[in-house]
Amino acid sequence: MNEEQMNRLLMIAGATAAVCAGLGTIGLLIVAALDFTWALLFCTVLLGAATVGFGAATSHYGSKVTGHPLIFTNEAEREVLTAKQRRELRRVRGEVVMERALIEVEHERDNITHRQIEAADDPSKPPYETRWTQAQEAAQLELERKRRREADRDRDRY
Repeated sequence: MNEEQMNRLLMIAGATAAVCAGLGTIGLLIVAALDFTWALLFCTVLLGAATVGFGAATSHYGSKVTGHPLIFTNEAEREVLTAKQRRELRRVRGEVVMERALIEVEHERDNITHRQIEAADDPSKPPYETRWTQAQEAAQLELERKRRREADRDRDRY
């Protein structure tokens, strides 16, 4: 029996145990509601915790059965490599992916800088616009209008 079959068997056993424990928890909860005792309540809580534990085990072994499709796409890798070797391969491939992403980020920064220098040197392009540029212009226009109104009021007084 290989590792994948063992994980599949443990996943099925965990699911079966979780269903049985869940049904038992519901039954004990009904009995505890009808005839309340602290012992029944304790057993219900304990069986509920076992249900959660079996569910977690099912999830754990289920994730091992499905594998890592983005990292281990080759079936030969799954059969040949041990769990420790697969973990090391996953770590190394993750480092390569991170390094590529950092290189792409650096290239994008260089492109942005190049575009800004190019835009600054081109006299036909307007100044760089931001989302606050219009708000600043509107605020300056409003200040100018207030000054004109005050000047008009001062002129009307005399």
